[in-house]
Amino acid sequence: MPTTMTKDTFKELLKGDDHLKYEKDNVLLGLNIIAKYLPNKGVEAAEHDIIYSVSVDEILAAGITEEDVIELANLNWIIEDQYLACFI
Repeated sequence: MPTTMTKDTFKELLKGDDHLKYEKDNVLLGLNIIAKYLPNKGVEAAEHDIIYSVSVDEILAAGITEEDVIELANLNWIIEDQYLACFI
């Protein structure tokens, strides 16, 4: 049985600074990862140059894996006000 990830682990994985940088649509690819866990969620809010998606608590409760958190980090997703967010 997989171990449940903590919010602290999630934050540490997401803020790593040695991640790969993609030249693809990092917003869409990140939303696809989020949709694996929360298929009825997506972009929840937007500002001038940033979109917000689900809360960290929601995606943790849905069982996101360490590998997918690292992939979100690779896609330059961040935590902003307790929500996953990505600059566009």
